[in-house]
Amino acid sequence: MIITQSKPYAEIKKQLHPGDKVGIVACNVCARICGTGGQEGIEKLSKRLKEDGFEVVDTDLIGTPCVYNQLEATRLRGDVTIVLACESGLYTLQQVFPDKKLVAGIEATGLGAVDKEGKPVLVKEA
Repeated sequence: MIITQSKPYAEIKKQLHPGDKVGIVACNVCARICGTGGQEGIEKLSKRLKEDGFEVVDTDLIGTPCVYNQLEATRLRGDVTIVLACESGLYTLQQVFPDKKLVAGIEATGLGAVDKEGKPVLVKEA
């Protein structure tokens, strides 16, 4: 699995403009396990954006956005979409949606595994 960490909110927010209609796409596997994606990641980021006056118009939870065929039914409705997936997921979304503005919301820190308690463990740094 890929171990991820959230990018600073201020860094994400700098890439948005007032009036942007914002979408959020999140990985529901590696990033969810790391606490940076999944439904919880969508809800947390959506709440902050709304508090800062942004209109969140679309959210999409995708099993593994790094797998091309899992994006076939995805529709990005925002002017900009924040991606809560590692760089592989971001890359694949860019291939499927080359004309959309995508903003990385998390980044990979390395390769990992899940321990017997279900917690992610960094095995090799990126």
